[in-house]
Amino acid sequence: MKTIPELLGFNAEHSEQKSIVFESKMPKNVWGMVDMNGVININKELSARQKAKAVMHERLHLQQIRDGVLKFDKNKYQYKPKGSNKIITIPMHHIDTKRRDLPWEASVEAKMKQIYKRKNK
Repeated sequence: MKTIPELLGFNAEHSEQKSIVFESKMPKNVWGMVDMNGVININKELSARQKAKAVMHERLHLQQIRDGVLKFDKNKYQYKPKGSNKIITIPMHHIDTKRRDLPWEASVEAKMKQIYKRKNK
């Protein structure tokens, strides 16, 4: 008999009640993505360690979404820098989501470094 994750096609190891994780075929250089509903998709070709790292990265974006710092749809990204009331709106056609220097990516990358620094102490 199949388990619920097998029936529904989600990753049981990384899924939580607040964010479900699916594995799917993605371009080689894409590790994962999150949508505005909290659904995380990760590249099924990643190693177990890479999958864990991708899920952590996407959960940090999910926290940005829930905190009102990040919002996006098919037309634009909106980002509210920490300590600011100003919202930066960037049309989707100007964004390469693989870039790590986008403000919301830079913020998540900095948090990831802090997390891994603490883990390695």
